Amino acid sequence: MDQIRQNAVNEMIASVGQKKWDENMDFMQSLISTVKNHRINQHPIVEAMRSCEFSLQEMQTIHMEYRAIVHIFTDALLMAQYQSRKVENVMKPGSKAYARFLLTLNTLDEFGFYYKIGEPCNFQGTPQRSHLILFENLMTDMRISDEDRKKFVPSYSTQKLKEYFLSAYDDYPLLLTLLAVAEEIVMIFSPVMRDNTGALGVPVEAGYYQVHGVSEDEDNDACDDFHQNDLWLILAQGAGGYDREQLLQNTKVFIDLWEEFWNQDFAKNKIQSMRKIAPKVQQKEKEELFA
Repeated sequence: MDQIRQNAVNEMIASVGQKKWDENMDFMQSLISTVKNHRINQHPIVEAMRSCEFSLQEMQTIHMEYRAIVHIFTDALLMAQYQSRKVENVMKPGSKAYARFLLTLNTLDEFGFYYKIGEPCNFQGTPQRSHLILFENLMTDMRISDEDRKKFVPSYSTQKLKEYFLSAYDDYPLLLTLLAVAEEIVMIFSPVMRDNTGALGVPVEAGYYQVHGVSEDEDNDACDDFHQNDLWLILAQGAGGYDREQLLQNTKVFIDLWEEFWNQDFAKNKIQSMRKIAPKVQQKEKEELFA
């Protein structure tokens, strides 16, 4: 797979020229540094979830708020596939194929295809392994009913984040950037979400949390780090003529919105079925889970 990716990157470099590519990669580094140095990387909720401080109700709410973004992520990837046509405004015909090749590796992963990292690249797959279905199965394991999912209204912070993501669908460079940032968020928060969720008796050894994180984690089959890197490389090929300073500012806004998402009080926006349970019953259920 490393060689497959490198061949695609070599073709992208040839499509813009080495000098322009190096200039673009310098700018990519500034974007990546903005993401890596943002305070969200040390958000206190990371340590709180690592220490398994959140109740079942709070983790249900966290996952239901998160679900609003999970459900549009593949939409955004598919939109990036479509918007890659814009590179041909400034490059030779066919140049969009290189971006679409790397984006396809991400969408294959999302839709349930997989291969063993470190082994010859022989794809297998089933829709039941698609990340969306795995996430919905996780909701069921967390005692979140279909009716709960239907009636849940995301918080204002979540809706702002979602709308910002949706608003980038027509802006190819920004959309690629937001997708890369979203992959970074997954790598920061998925491991500790898995820890806290598992501590509540919810099975996390397989399923959604098996395919999210980084490829170096021996406890999963995730490759979000590969996908994030692919997105930065696709952006380095670029659509041409975009305002770099504006893109940098928009990136900061998006990360700030993610920080606001994680700042919210997850004890408040309960799913419908949890609103009907008295506090003493909730505590009894929690004690039974830990028993």
